[in-house]
Amino acid sequence: MVLCLTPRIEQLTARITGRQRSLFADDIAAQAERIAAAIAGRRLLVVGGAGSIGAATIATLLAWRPAALAVLDIDENNLTELVRHLRSSAPPFAGELQVAPLDYGSALARAWLSELPPADLVLSFAALKHVRSERDRFSLLRMLEVNVLAAARFLAACRDGEHGRMGVFFVSTDKAAAPTSLMGASKRAMELLLWAQDLPRATTARFANVAFSDGSLPWGFLQRLEKRQPLAGPHDVRRWLISPREAGELCALAACCAPHRHVLVPRLRDSEAVDFVAVARAVLAAQGLEPALYEDEDEARRAVEAEAARGRWPLVCTPTTTSGEKAMETFVAPGETASECGLGSCQAVPAPAVPREALESLLALLAEATTRGQVPTKAELIAALAAVVPELRHHDTGQHLDGKM
Repeated sequence: MVLCLTPRIEQLTARITGRQRSLFADDIAAQAERIAAAIAGRRLLVVGGAGSIGAATIATLLAWRPAALAVLDIDENNLTELVRHLRSSAPPFAGELQVAPLDYGSALARAWLSELPPADLVLSFAALKHVRSERDRFSLLRMLEVNVLAAARFLAACRDGEHGRMGVFFVSTDKAAAPTSLMGASKRAMELLLWAQDLPRATTARFANVAFSDGSLPWGFLQRLEKRQPLAGPHDVRRWLISPREAGELCALAACCAPHRHVLVPRLRDSEAVDFVAVARAVLAAQGLEPALYEDEDEARRAVEAEAARGRWPLVCTPTTTSGEKAMETFVAPGETASECGLGSCQAVPAPAVPREALESLLALLAEATTRGQVPTKAELIAALAAVVPELRHHDTGQHLDGKM
């Protein structure tokens, strides 16, 4: 969502992370010639380009003046806003622009791609990215359809249309390393799917939470203030945060500079992680407000106006009891080795062996289920996913985010 690319969001993120300058700025400057060789005068195809990370990456890459940009995204409103942003920025994008509100794994998208001139570089940001998307067998199947099955169909369409002649980049997540959530495991399966392809160049990136990205908890804090609702967040979870600008720069480095068949991961120390109570405090401070801590949700709801009159705002702090959450994520899983790749801000993790038979079985199950509408049990879906990602350590607590403020 390009609304995240604003000075206000940059200022809030700097306040939270303590970074006034992008973590990747030096590498972007040092690698300018390599990025230019991959982007300048080239044709780009971006899936999910109207989302926060996709839009930030497009904004980064446009500095190298690609000749053409084609964007697929099912969010019609954000796609409209992306076009407005590209046409209204100074300078506006001067190249050939095509956008389509299509599901990237659909037959309609395949037909659209078949009529496009071959794209030199393909970048995909399509994903169901919330842990809450594993709430039941229907939402879990949809998440696997988007993150794995549609990705496979899109890659096949790209191969048929000769898209990605210079490379293909798919975004991943830190939750894919030693996953405890089904969402993280689905993105790990997506990584393996990418490595299973015969591509001239394939890369991905795992990275931290993107502060104020569409649907994120910090973004939710801003929404709740606008709606005059209490803020709420876990007090026992720490996460690395990067700005939308940093997310775009990391993806640009991964797509253009990372070694073939490697995952790019940022260098971030554990001490740089923050908890969401600290994020809430920073958001409130930017509004000139102090937090008023509550444990009871009903009390917090009733107290909004009274607390606001005193320059305070209700903040509900709760322990994490929902399925799939870790106290701290990691970028590199046990058994993986990160190596130097010529970037000061990042390291690279090589692709592992791909369990092709298990991956094909998962794809067949998903295709059958989504085509016929005969949804397997949640246990059956988890078993098929775990066969591809045996390191999955999922514990269902029976509690999900939809049941909490």
